[in-house]
Amino acid sequence: MSIETITRSVYQSESNKNIQYGKASFAVFLAGFASLAGWFLGYDQGVTGGVVVMSSFKNDFCVGVFGNESVCEQPIDALPADYRRFVLLFNLMYNAGCFLGGLFISTYVAETFGRRAIIFTSAVLFLVGTSIVIFPPGGSKKIMILVLFGRIIEGMGVGCASFSCPLYASEIAPTHLRGMLSGFMQMTIVVGLFTANVVNVFFQGHKWGWRLSNGVILISPIMVIIGIFFCPETPRWLYKRKGRQIAEDSLKRIRKIDNVTAELNAIADGIRDEGNELSIRDLLKSKKLLKRLAIGMSIHSLQQLTGINPVFTYGGIIFESVLGTGIISLLILSCVLMLSTFPGLFLFDRLGRRNLLLFCGLGMIIGHFVSATIFATSCTVIHHVMNETMVNQEIIECTKTSGILMLTFTAIFVGCFAISWGPVCWIYTAEIYPLHIRARALSFVTGSNWFTATVMAYMLELFAPLGIHGVFYLFGFLCCLAVVFVYVFCPETKGVLLEDIDDVFDNFQLKNSTAIKKTRKLFRRNIIRTYI
Repeated sequence: MSIETITRSVYQSESNKNIQYGKASFAVFLAGFASLAGWFLGYDQGVTGGVVVMSSFKNDFCVGVFGNESVCEQPIDALPADYRRFVLLFNLMYNAGCFLGGLFISTYVAETFGRRAIIFTSAVLFLVGTSIVIFPPGGSKKIMILVLFGRIIEGMGVGCASFSCPLYASEIAPTHLRGMLSGFMQMTIVVGLFTANVVNVFFQGHKWGWRLSNGVILISPIMVIIGIFFCPETPRWLYKRKGRQIAEDSLKRIRKIDNVTAELNAIADGIRDEGNELSIRDLLKSKKLLKRLAIGMSIHSLQQLTGINPVFTYGGIIFESVLGTGIISLLILSCVLMLSTFPGLFLFDRLGRRNLLLFCGLGMIIGHFVSATIFATSCTVIHHVMNETMVNQEIIECTKTSGILMLTFTAIFVGCFAISWGPVCWIYTAEIYPLHIRARALSFVTGSNWFTATVMAYMLELFAPLGIHGVFYLFGFLCCLAVVFVYVFCPETKGVLLEDIDDVFDNFQLKNSTAIKKTRKLFRRNIIRTYI
């Protein structure tokens, strides 16, 4: 590092101390409104897990198409293969759409037209996709293809939303509130998920139950489409694309004060130091940025590998087999998810991103391993065989106590996830990239999240060979991998100005961590004692 660079960093750090953020109330409101797009993700995740066990859904896509009513009521392992494949595609196409939206659509729109534009785009895509899914009649394989097409468009909207919400919030938030405001999306996700499960309980017996449950969410994209025109664009994007004066006007409006010179200067310094926007080729050539990109993509992939989506997507089917109450079990889990998220909003900027990922990750591991062990030791899978070759019926027998304990420890996993890996991954990756590559890097990061989610949709096919306990053991092992990764590669970003994040990563060394220092000190003491 040159003397000039060091001098500039010191100057910027001193000037950053003088930043006045004014009233935070409007920034909080803006982040809250933008995060309404998180309803798309949460509500769809919650509603899907419930609708696939509704009679109305089975009547439209299983009964009379792939089997009779008794066949379509079988446990997860014994459902008709073609119907199980449709359920898998119902989730797979959605996740594929999320991948396409997060990776390809979002970065172009966000960089070319602004952060508000991508929020608007996400709402339009979700509105169109959901309409295609719920309005056509069922009972036909051709209609099922149309429904799957709608799921792709629906997913594109969610992918764009998952990209845009934390990006917008991180660029308008005061430094001391950035974690909380960027975490608003997770709050709306979990509220949406809980709401979906409540709606599922209400409509589960209706002949149009699954359609009504899916249709309730349409109010959210309509609100976003109208309201986003009244929200200011982020000052960082405006400074880069429109100039200082327009950025200053936007910043004054957001902060509700006239003296924004210090913060505007910090933004200007950050943009000047970062240089011109990098192409994808330049990004991949930069060793430092490539490493950071790999960290962000890995965190998001690991978030999905924890098993959170399969727990909610297929949890209704799982707990219908284990407890006989799939929709109620999902309601309980979504309630835990929501109630755990609210305290998390106040912990991001107190305990730090890294600590939450590490310690809550341990709780997630315990939840999965204990749930798997309970099923393996206390539940019995009975197969009724016809002609000694074909499974005709499968019954899972668990004591009520075992089923409740499984649900309890799955709830522990969900609660720990809600405080940490759920929101922190989005917060962390929205912070760690310089402005000139932030949108492009986040598109890769978001794409990796949804690509992994697409892969995880195949978990439905693993229940047959591995069993429910085997899948939960697999999730527990992947959670272990996630914790180790964060410990080795992810420095703390709490309280750091976005323009100073580079220094944090440049100076992060695992050997300087507290645990490594204590281990090294203990090791040296043992050596001294041995030789003395």
